[in-house]
Amino acid sequence: MFSVAPRESSVEGFPIIGQTISHYQITEKLGEGGMGVVYRAEDTRLKRKVALKVIREGMLADSAARARLLREAQMASALNHPNVCTVYEVGESEGQAYISMELVEGQPLRSVIPAGGLPRDRVISYGLQIAEALAHSHDRGIVHRDLKSSNVMVTPEGRVKVLDFGLAKRPVDAPAGEEAERTATDTLTRAGVIVGTLSYVSPEALRGEPAVASTDIWSFGVLLYELATGRLPFQGESLFDLTAAVLREPAPELPEEIGAGLTAVIHRCLAKHAAQRYQRGGEVRAAIEIIGRPPVVAETEPSRPVSRRRWMWAACGALIFAAATIVGILKWQGPHRYAPPSSKVPEANEYFQRAMLFLSTQQDLPRARQMLEKALDLDPRFANARAYYGFTHALLIDSGQTNDTSWLYKAEEELRRALQDDPKSARAHASLALVYFYQGRKELTALEARKAIELDPNEKDGPNFLALYYTWNGEYEESQALLKPLLDSNPMFFPARVNFGDNLRQTGDPAGSIREQQKVLEQDPKNMLAMVSLAMAYQTKGDTAGAREALARARVLEPQNYQARLLWALQLAVEGRPADAVREMDSEVLKFGELTTVVSNVAEFYAVLGDETRSLDWLDRAVRAGDERADWFQRDPLLANVQKEPRFRQIIDGIRYRREQQAKSKR
Repeated sequence: MFSVAPRESSVEGFPIIGQTISHYQITEKLGEGGMGVVYRAEDTRLKRKVALKVIREGMLADSAARARLLREAQMASALNHPNVCTVYEVGESEGQAYISMELVEGQPLRSVIPAGGLPRDRVISYGLQIAEALAHSHDRGIVHRDLKSSNVMVTPEGRVKVLDFGLAKRPVDAPAGEEAERTATDTLTRAGVIVGTLSYVSPEALRGEPAVASTDIWSFGVLLYELATGRLPFQGESLFDLTAAVLREPAPELPEEIGAGLTAVIHRCLAKHAAQRYQRGGEVRAAIEIIGRPPVVAETEPSRPVSRRRWMWAACGALIFAAATIVGILKWQGPHRYAPPSSKVPEANEYFQRAMLFLSTQQDLPRARQMLEKALDLDPRFANARAYYGFTHALLIDSGQTNDTSWLYKAEEELRRALQDDPKSARAHASLALVYFYQGRKELTALEARKAIELDPNEKDGPNFLALYYTWNGEYEESQALLKPLLDSNPMFFPARVNFGDNLRQTGDPAGSIREQQKVLEQDPKNMLAMVSLAMAYQTKGDTAGAREALARARVLEPQNYQARLLWALQLAVEGRPADAVREMDSEVLKFGELTTVVSNVAEFYAVLGDETRSLDWLDRAVRAGDERADWFQRDPLLANVQKEPRFRQIIDGIRYRREQQAKSKR
């Protein structure tokens, strides 16, 4: 157990052993840090052992220190996870502030790491548990900011507990939390002050940039390296040397026995540029889960059961740019610069071809996924099958089948595994473009889409997702320049036509958009993508009856689809049925509404209802997710109720300023 011998007298005004603070009787000192001392104590009311953190007496007059202590307790108490230390209470007794926490029996992780590092399986076990804690906190908008081996405890049973959220801070782009709370929190981090233990501090934190979830990922990478080798990756004889190493030097190589997969995860966590790391705890958790899986043995276990519910394409708002690819790309025929290698296992190839049929002709996502799983069971290194399998993970989100964003993290790991086996896979790079877009990493979307185009000009998802990137920048001419050649080459390639039509809608020609969507429906009357796009065009035109008819047809195909439900809620609001609209826009639909491509639709929903504050909150969230369509926001009739608000003008001006600065930096 982590403890030291009891003290017999107080120091700096701290209580002595045996004294009582509020209803806590001090029994032993456990440790201390910059703000105070942690004691073992007895809760005399509930008759349980606790860890009691007592703030230093000399800091009580410091309002910033008091606020920081309260913030630690408030944020940490929102976390409830087996790998996170539980906070019970925050209080003050006779001028002595304290926090009562779960007493974790065991040792600090730092104490259990031998000189040469831990065995690979224990690195994975501990790393996965820490990643679980980070995923839980990041999903709730909480950044730890001081993750290190001394802030992690290991219980006698081998369970990991992450301690000390005393430096935690809600990031600016947290999906939950009030503006006032964020403002108050931000003032507690003064300019020029570096918070955290220096060996674990990220390059951007050293430069004074605000902490976000990817900042924790850097610290986690340092911790994984320490677990694997027994030493820190960046060292120096002086503060200057250490800082220079963190900012400029690559992490030293890892031993071969760590394995290529775990090495790749650690190196990605330690990328100097934050955008190149995993962005949240859930992503790195998914990566470690894949590494920790036992090898797949052919012909031993049956494939995993998959729901056989028929999959239909759905779309809402500007989601059509992301969704309008899969069927068209699979129908497209033409010479490829690089043909992805097939499997050496004939039966695996057969399952793969069946999967392609289910995706291209029957549009049955569950059965396509089942066929791909069987192909991968037979040949785990079948890169093209794995690339499509990862893509179908993202399609579960893209098609409105789920609002669980962990599928995006799983998709990324599958696609990276595919690239390990086939670095030239245009399919994997194009699919990564979609994944990154939904993760709010727009610049990486463009990078991966261009890689796909370079590797295989006939991989249609490449230009489609690059068009998506340009559309979200408000660069419609560039987007259309990519979409028009797709239609010129194959007029029946409906994804390009739907996208082309929706660009017309956003640039002020809803009638032209209606014509394009109707052309698609002439060749396929059940094309849900075109139905929803048609409804959006009618809404923009102000034709409520036309919009309702198109949405009604879409809802018959799949009434519980999240995309369809979100647009239906918007339609009810447009029709003046606020109670029905709010009922349809329930918490699960709103969760789906946090996705990059539909955030602005939620802003429209609240604007139509006359809730200007919520509408602008969601519009601001859309912009922070990468939606910079300033011209469209200004002409969108569904945002009419907020377009004269001062905050709306601030949002638009902010977009234009950023676009100008980006343009200058490229000159």
